[in-house]
Amino acid sequence: MNSFEMSEWINRPPQEVFDFLSYPPNAAGYVDNIKEGHQVSDGPVGVGTVFSETRLVNNQEATAELVVSAYDPPRTFGIGNETMGVEINYTYTLEPENGGTRVTWACDLKASGLKRMMLPMVAGIMKKEDGDHLQNVKQVLESR
Repeated sequence: MNSFEMSEWINRPPQEVFDFLSYPPNAAGYVDNIKEGHQVSDGPVGVGTVFSETRLVNNQEATAELVVSAYDPPRTFGIGNETMGVEINYTYTLEPENGGTRVTWACDLKASGLKRMMLPMVAGIMKKEDGDHLQNVKQVLESR
């Protein structure tokens, strides 16, 4: 397993940050390579909710299904998927801090067999593609 973690302070209350992060279609507004997203499953968002997300990968559109793996408002939100034998799980942990919210984003990658050798490269790509998204979330929420 490979993983990495990043953190950002956002000058907004935890519930507001949680509500924004826990609705993945919002990501099209703060992650450059995400074109669109929508909820696939019916009902309110919770563990097991399925979303579809379309990204530009190497200048081509790729669509993936994401499944909510953790949902504990306003503290924890997790989402993940499996692509080509690599399991990707994002977990956001939110804590009140100095009148705002400290968001910690952890990305965990898992694979078996020979695909495990690819994990350091995949982690590097993930950091490059999504590494600044917490700063972008901060900018979006604080400009409201």
